[in-house]
Amino acid sequence: MSQTINFDLAKEALEHLNTDDSISSAHGILCGFSCVKQDISMDDWLNEVLVSIDLNNIKEKESHQVMAEIFNSTTEQLADPTLNFWPLLADDSCSLSDQASSLVEWCQGFLVGLGLSEVQGSEDEVMEMIKDISEIAQLEVDLMDDED
Repeated sequence: MSQTINFDLAKEALEHLNTDDSISSAHGILCGFSCVKQDISMDDWLNEVLVSIDLNNIKEKESHQVMAEIFNSTTEQLADPTLNFWPLLADDSCSLSDQASSLVEWCQGFLVGLGLSEVQGSEDEVMEMIKDISEIAQLEVDLMDDED
């Protein structure tokens, strides 16, 4: 069984790569794309997330290895019949604002991933799921840290 992905390690790895996506958004793209494309490859995913990568650069090569671990762990989790899946979101050690932002970014990424190919399934169920995730993706996060 795959291990839980460390959010901070994944976030740091992505920061060394040429992308405009956050790690939560990139993970959402992977999950959404996996829903609409059988046998998704890591290259399929990274082509959507990264602008470019230089594997001769040691930091980018190390980050690419972390992205490979994320890809493998996530695809394993999504294929698990016991539904042992967790979206890659900021954890409880982060502010509530950061946690909410990462949820919004994950949902936005998921919708991008869904849009990369044709969605299959019962139209009513699929549309309800897309509507729910779209509503979360449109939330405006209060940028103030939770002081309550």
